[in-house]
Amino acid sequence: MVQRGYSVAVLASVGLHGLLVLLLVAGWTPENERRQIKKPRVIEAQLLQMEPAVTQPAPPKEDSAARQRAEQQEREARAQREQERREAQRRKEEQARQAAEERKRREEAARRERERQEQLEREREAERRRQEELRRKQKAEELARAMAREEQAMEAARNQERIGSYKGYIVSQIEANWSRPPSARRDMEVVLEIQLVPTGRVVGVTVVESSGNPSFDRSAEQAVLKVGQFDRLQGMEPALFEQNFRTLRLLFRPEDLRL
Repeated sequence: MVQRGYSVAVLASVGLHGLLVLLLVAGWTPENERRQIKKPRVIEAQLLQMEPAVTQPAPPKEDSAARQRAEQQEREARAQREQERREAQRRKEEQARQAAEERKRREEAARRERERQEQLEREREAERRRQEELRRKQKAEELARAMAREEQAMEAARNQERIGSYKGYIVSQIEANWSRPPSARRDMEVVLEIQLVPTGRVVGVTVVESSGNPSFDRSAEQAVLKVGQFDRLQGMEPALFEQNFRTLRLLFRPEDLRL
């Protein structure tokens, strides 16, 4: 603004001088007439000297550099803060991810543990049922064996009763056909072995232990041979016959006859 005012003053001074020159030229005439020369008016022009306005000095280069450094530092600080914020956000996200993975891992471990416990429980239940089934079978088998033993005992008792009945029948048949010799004495004994077939027929008679009296021994043999066949043995069970009547031994005494 000060520079502009200074230029205007200079232009004004130059313009005034130019106007003065024009007036002088305009008063000249070529005629030789003597004219009254008018004394020109002299305009005194003064050159105004404009004092330049006081302007603010340019900021020192040092302040500009300091400001630039400050601005650079501020930018770096903002960048650092932004980086720290991003790093904090990254750490937070990483922590969240790790926490999620840890939670997932714990949940997976808990799930596997539950499955293992459930499997163990199923195995224990299966073992318990197996043991119960085994005990039930053992009890059933024991009961069956006990019943079988009882049945066997009862069958044995019935068999003994039948055997006794058959032996009584055999003794009665032989005794009915035994004629004791006059030489028989009370202290005589003879043991005969008799071989039978399932039809009850006698197929062999052997003296196993002699009484020492041939007449007494022969009388016992003749008694068996006279019977010849024990008809009631035909209805006997084969196993019972084989075990008890295939071969019989009879003890003959003068006073009685025993199997």
